[in-house]
Amino acid sequence: MISFLNRHKKPIFIATVCIFLASILFMAGNFLTDSTAGVVANVGGKKIMYKDFTTRVNMVLDNISENGTDINEIIRNGVKQEVFRDMIVEEILSSEAEKNGMEISDFEIAMEVQNTPYFKNEGVFNQRLYYQTVWDRLHMTPPEYEAWRKKARLASKFKEFVYSGIKVTPEELKSFYLASNKGSLKNFEKEKEEYNRKLAQEKFLNTINYHLQRLTTQVEVKSYLKEREEGR
Repeated sequence: MISFLNRHKKPIFIATVCIFLASILFMAGNFLTDSTAGVVANVGGKKIMYKDFTTRVNMVLDNISENGTDINEIIRNGVKQEVFRDMIVEEILSSEAEKNGMEISDFEIAMEVQNTPYFKNEGVFNQRLYYQTVWDRLHMTPPEYEAWRKKARLASKFKEFVYSGIKVTPEELKSFYLASNKGSLKNFEKEKEEYNRKLAQEKFLNTINYHLQRLTTQVEVKSYLKEREEGR
């Protein structure tokens, strides 16, 4: 099973999602209208469709199952919540990227598609295999798949932009190392690169979380997950 989510997700961002969502007050729909039929969430006027949500949930569950883990209700519900959070964050950050003039070209998406191993036959991109795979595995048409990839890459570009502005001073690094090693600098020279990365990641999480909290004061997020799961 294709593990697209795992290939494109940055591990250091997972913790941010959990921190960020604690600050969101979801406004669940109390009644259904034509405008919310089939919608699992509305983020600033942009709809996240339930069919896209279930597709991504199944992708993750299939990947977990193929790694030898039995799927139970606890795992299933946990995956649903994680995917739901990820899709909301993706929508918020891709919109913010657009507002800041960032874009993903059709050429970039074409190159990603053509270089994806799952769409190759004997090392060569195969269009028929591409169409068949995204439909059979993801229940998407090629335009739907490419629109998703563009949105995901746009959100990633915003995170990369934030990360590129993270700086760690020598003083910050030394203080961080001392705090992590009970005041000892014994192996500082040998381990400073590793600790520099750790501190940069920590600062990134704090910074991106600040951006997300700021953005949620400007974006209305409505959840219809409960209604969709209950078949309403």
